[in-house]
Formats: sequence, structure tokens, C-alpha cells
Amino acid sequence: MKIELKGLNKTYKGGKNVLKDVKLTLESPSLIGLVGPNGAGKSTLMKLLTANLIQSSGEILVDGLSLLKQEKALKSSLGYLPQEFGLFEDLTTAQFLDYMAALKGIDAKAAKLEVDRVIALTHLEDKHKAKIHTLSGGQKQRVGIAQALLGDPRMLILDEPTVGLDPAERVAFRSLFADTANNKLVILSTHIIEDVQSVCDRLIVLNHGEILYVGEPERLMVEKNAASLEAAYMMLIEGGKCA
Repeated sequence: MKIELKGLNKTYKGGKNVLKDVKLTLESPSLIGLVGPNGAGKSTLMKLLTANLIQSSGEILVDGLSLLKQEKALKSSLGYLPQEFGLFEDLTTAQFLDYMAALKGIDAKAAKLEVDRVIALTHLEDKHKAKIHTLSGGQKQRVGIAQALLGDPRMLILDEPTVGLDPAERVAFRSLFADTANNKLVILSTHIIEDVQSVCDRLIVLNHGEILYVGEPERLMVEKNAASLEAAYMMLIEGGKCA
């Protein structure tokens, strides 16, 4: 899968310009970290990539064709975890995932196997019969990750997926995302630099709607002469684009 963003702009009502002339090429297999401070435009960019928003100008191409002309096909091959997602609190974990599998067009026989698979991947075996309203915040986050993994999508877009998880869970899920990216495009948006440093092979830094950096995390450290990625990131945010 290849996604090309060409001169992408997004302006909301009232004139707030949240994305400014974004140019990017994203290809699978790859695990891409999208980082930036709050308000940088990360969630808006992800909503555009999932066709939940329409750009003000510019173009998004998926394998050479306009995203807007193949929205249905894209969504059938997409796994998406938005930053804020709704769960049906009175359903059990398994019932909710079965419902989401049906929405994705997975037939009933295959859905049972898929639900069992993603429950195992997200370590929710002991919660599959528990109603969602009884789950902790971290467990609900794992349900959100599980529904994104249903159907083995070609592209996985995760917006702040480790929020609410404890440190050990974050490490486990970083490994899961890395394994998943072996044969697909995974885009991981986060403000936790540690989440992208250890697993992402490409880093995109966004601030005030503009791309400041695209490349390997290690190269950013070299370019900024910094001992850690966190320090290099802070210097970039404060100082502007890399050369």
C-alpha cells in the first residue's frame, strides 16, 4: 500500500488552519511514528487519512487513486483507533468485538475466530465475558486496540493507543505494533516519544500543522547533536524544521 499526500490543507470553520501544505509518502510495510505537541494537527491528519474528514485543498492518493473515489474499499482494509472512541458499555467484550466484526463485513463463522484472535493478542481472555462498563480504563483501551486489529487490515492507524496503559502494557503493545507492521502500514500517533523510539522505523514530527521532520529517529538525534530522541524532538519543536 502506498499513500501520497500532496499539498494537503485543512481549515476549519472560523478560519483555523490546522494543516498547511502537507506533503508525505507513506508505504507498507512500515511502522511510522507521528509525533507532535497537543494541537499540532495529528488527529486531524489521521481523520483525513481515514476519510472521516475531507481536506480543504490538496489530494490524498491511495495506490495512485484518489482516496475519495475509493473510500469504501479503503475502509474495508483499514483498522482505526481514534483518540476518543465509543464503547457499548452494556455489551461484553466478546459481544462488542463480534458487533464490530459484523460492521467490517466479516462473516459470522470467521468472526468467531477473529474475535478470539484479537482477544488473545490484547490479553483480554479473562475479560471476554465481562461487560465493558466493569473494565478499567486500560482494559477499555485494549478493547479499542482489539477492534482495530479485526480482519487483519492492510493499514492500521492508531491515535494515542497506549493512553491509560501501565508501563509493562505499553512495552507489550509496542512489540505487537512492530510485529503487525511486518506486512502492513502502521501509523502510530503519540505524544510519548518512548513509544516510537524503540519500534518505529520512520518518524514524522508535526507542529502547528506543518511537517518539521521526516526520517529515521536516529538521524534526528544526529542532526540535532542530541543524546536522546526526547532532547532532539524538543530542540526541533523549539527551533523549527530540520535542513
